[in-house]
Order: sequence, then structure tokens, then C-alpha cells
Amino acid sequence: MPVPNQKAQGNFNAAILIAIVAGLIMLYIMFLPSGDREDLLKDDDSSSDVSDEDRILLLESVGQLAVGENLEDRKDIPNVFLFETTNAKELARENSFIVRRGWFDKQEKEMTFALSDLANTENAYLTFNVRAYKGTLAIQLNGETIFEGEITTANVDPIKLDKPFLKSQNTILFQVSPVGLKFWRTNEYSLESIKIVGDITDRTKQESQNIFTLSEAEHESLEEAEVQFVPYCSAESKVGVLDIFVNNRNIFSAVPVCEDPYKQIIPSGVLNEGQNTVVFKTNRGSYSVEQVFIDFEYEKTEAKTFFFEINSTQFEDIRDSNDPVVLTLEFVDDNEDKRGIIDVNGRIRSFDQEIEQDDSDKFLSMDVTTLIQKGNNYVRIEPETELNIVELKVEWQEDS
Repeated sequence: MPVPNQKAQGNFNAAILIAIVAGLIMLYIMFLPSGDREDLLKDDDSSSDVSDEDRILLLESVGQLAVGENLEDRKDIPNVFLFETTNAKELARENSFIVRRGWFDKQEKEMTFALSDLANTENAYLTFNVRAYKGTLAIQLNGETIFEGEITTANVDPIKLDKPFLKSQNTILFQVSPVGLKFWRTNEYSLESIKIVGDITDRTKQESQNIFTLSEAEHESLEEAEVQFVPYCSAESKVGVLDIFVNNRNIFSAVPVCEDPYKQIIPSGVLNEGQNTVVFKTNRGSYSVEQVFIDFEYEKTEAKTFFFEINSTQFEDIRDSNDPVVLTLEFVDDNEDKRGIIDVNGRIRSFDQEIEQDDSDKFLSMDVTTLIQKGNNYVRIEPETELNIVELKVEWQEDS
């Protein structure tokens, strides 16, 4: 009977042992926590396989950061003059005419006239002279009797046209009283120089508008604004309400005490970045509003904070690699020196960047590898001069 080859038997046993060990290792790996399993299986050079997109931990467009004390804290507004002008004007006229009344003769006269600005028409009167008169003269305005009586003089006192009776289109009717039983008589009036006169108030100059602008930095840093002014007028009894509108928002409406200085807060949210309007308006009388300006209070500095997250796998990969994490600021090329503070997770670094003609001066970079942490991270930028920042980037750079 042949004897088995001992060497072959040994090799077979070794193979079985290797297979058993490999199986146990596979089972061990399978039951490991996922994070530990990834750490065990990852390639030492895995960081080189990270995509360029995954290497960017934070990318933000920052914009302008302002320093409050460098902003304009006062906007001057030119003096404002609000006034009404009232002028006596001839509103209508009529040619000479005769009105009469007898048994066999009757003649009346209708005079029509229009008022183009009824609201601003006051103290309207009918005036005329009489060349011949006999009987009682009756005058109606839009159906309402405004005069009825016997005239015995050539010069007649003006007859008031009460405003409640006036309309945009008006009719005045002239009539003479009947003669009664005296059939042989005729009552008659001959009128000349017939006019309607009145006071017309021009209110177009009772409103004034001014414009001021706020920059982006001023608007974003603004904490409070107030308008200050001194109203001058002859007497409170001769003027109406003074209204002040900022961007169509009424912020002041009262009859002010003449020559007293006033301060009026502009409510939050009323002011706009860019153009803003201030309107002064009154409904009666005249004002001279002087020493007008708007005071602003700003935050001392405007800082911005940006957040980003690093998961446990990223954090371990960064720690195990030699690749640095770099924070970069790209400035606007405005030839202005840049100073400020960068706070990364509570650890502060200051910078003073001189911006010259070289494009490289527009970039500020710093290694923050030792400043980042697993989980939540933040970058806070606080300006010491006005900063115009195109972009903030935190990148896990690939070490070349």
C-alpha cells in the first residue's frame, strides 16, 4: 500500500489554516462599526482621491463690511420754503343787459360761468352797476336766492356768492318783480359792468421734496435715524398742519410751535439703500423750515460670521494627511489698505494687507489647519477699515 506524501499533506493543512484565518478576519471586519471599518480599509493615499469639490469646506461671497465711525453720520437737507399765494381775480364777466317785467313783456337774463379750481376759490362776489332801475330785482345762484330788493343807486354793493352754493358750472338768474295791477307800467333794470370776482389760492408751492442717498455700508450698519428741523412761521393761528413724509411714510403731522427745534425719529425699515425722499407739506399758510438735517447712528463695526461643518471622516483624513487647510480672502482691487480680525472657532488672528498694483495683493491666505475642529466650525470677519471682499474660501488643499 503506498505511503502518502507528507510534504503535500503539510501544504494542504497550511492552506486550510490560511483560509480559516482569512475567514475569521473577514467576519471581524464585517462586524466592526462602520467608521472603524472605513478607517481600517482606507488606503493611506486616500486623501489624494478626494475630489476638488469636496476639498472646499467653505465658499462665500462676503460683500462690503463697514466700520461705523467712518460712515457719514449726518445728511444736510436744504432749507424748505412752503407758502400759499392768494390773488383776487376776475372769474367771469358779462356784457350789459336789461331785464324787465310788465303785463305784456317779460325779459330775464341767465349768466353762466365756470370755476376751474373750486376748492381753492374763496370770497366770490357778484359786482355790477345799474344805469336804470324800477321795481324789485331778484338774483338767484344755482336756484338759491342771493339777493332780492329794490336798488335806488347806480353803485351797488358787491353781492356775496356763498361757497356752499357754488359749483364747477354755475348759473346766475336775474329777474324783475311783476307790476301787479299797474298794467301800464314796466319794471326794468339796466345792468352794466357785470363781473364775478374772487380770491384764488395757489397751493402748488405748499409742498417741497428733497433727496438723499445711503450707501450699502451706511444702510447695513444703520441703527437709528432722526430728522431735525426748526419751523419758522408768523403765528400758529395762521398756518395749517405741517406734514413730513420719508419715502411716502408720514413721520410727522402737527401744527408746530414756531421757532421751536424738533427731533423726529424715522421708524426702522423706512429708509432704503440708495435714493430716499423727504417731503415737507402744509395745507394752509406759509412755513420756512430751516436747519434741516438727518442724524444717523451706526453700529460701531459690521462683522459677519460664516459657518461650515467637517464630518468625522473628513476630520480624520485631514489629520492623517500632510495637506493644509487654508483660509483665503479675495479683496476688491480698490487700492485701499485692508485691516481687520479673523476669528476661527474662537482663535483670533489680525491682518494688515497693503493693496498695491500687484494682483497678488488682492489675496490674503492663512493656514488654519490647527484651528479647525470636527463638527461645527465658524469664521468671523471683523473690519478695522472698510473691507470689500469678493470671496471667502476655506479649502483643504492638496499638498504638491
